[in-house]
Amino acid sequence: MRFPRRVLIRSFLALFLSFASKGMAAERFYISIPGPTLSYTHLYYGQEKGFFSQEGLDLQVLVVRGIIGVSSLMSGEIDVTCHAGSGFAAALHGLPVKVISVTHDRPVHELIVAPSIRATSDLKGKPIAVGSLEGTAAVITRRVLQAKGLDAQKDVTLLSMDTTVRLQSLFTGRVAGAMMTPPSTYLALDQGFRVLARGRDLMRYLQTGVVTTDANIKQKGAKIVRFLRAWNRALKFYQDNPEIMMPYIQRKLGVKEPQLARRMYEDDVGAISLSGILNLDATKEILDTGREALRIKEPIPAERIFDFSLAAEALK
Repeated sequence: MRFPRRVLIRSFLALFLSFASKGMAAERFYISIPGPTLSYTHLYYGQEKGFFSQEGLDLQVLVVRGIIGVSSLMSGEIDVTCHAGSGFAAALHGLPVKVISVTHDRPVHELIVAPSIRATSDLKGKPIAVGSLEGTAAVITRRVLQAKGLDAQKDVTLLSMDTTVRLQSLFTGRVAGAMMTPPSTYLALDQGFRVLARGRDLMRYLQTGVVTTDANIKQKGAKIVRFLRAWNRALKFYQDNPEIMMPYIQRKLGVKEPQLARRMYEDDVGAISLSGILNLDATKEILDTGREALRIKEPIPAERIFDFSLAAEALK
């Protein structure tokens, strides 16, 4: 049987492009995150299942503290940082960076304290562990203490620590409290520690998101859109497949109890934004909270901090 010439040409081209794409090396794409926490479960799953490689990206994930993530971003060592709070603070201070996507705009952080701490006043004169001193955990800690009558600048000492070090420092008594996220919060509660305050009850703020430089938006926009497309795809899969994601949370985060993994997943999944784009009211509230936390008096236009153009492009 003879095939039309145009069909043969199309078939040949499709076969050629298939082989060519397999032979082409994916572009390296560097990101930084605070640690293997619940907020980045979708990222690790998407990386393992090839969501990013299917967008032509060889994803390289660096686990560092917020200040290092922002410094690496500014020096051009990484393409984006997922230290949303630290990146947001950097933008407020005038650095040429933008928040380009927001996954959670309500913090899941909780201030966990030693059993001996029965009231907020018991924290006076004691150390509290946070991440970066201008990151999300620190901002929430200051707001929590302020709401409960303490001045974070005078009454306590905030110590910058990685996620795992915070938990260990709480267990050993090095600190009286720590601002933490799941699964660390649940592990601490199982050991008799208690929740003094929850961030989501007091404020709207950046919990998880993506930040990059103004220069990268202009020069690497198409590449970042491909990253956001895979990021969104991983989020959607995470949201739609609890029967897969709960066992994955157990394996990836070292959670032994299936019921604990279920609790973590159910607490988290309902708060996800699949678009990554905040409305005007949300950006204003977050911006006002950030200015207050960092003691910035002058008004700052939202467009100096947020740019959702690439997130919008990724949705097309």
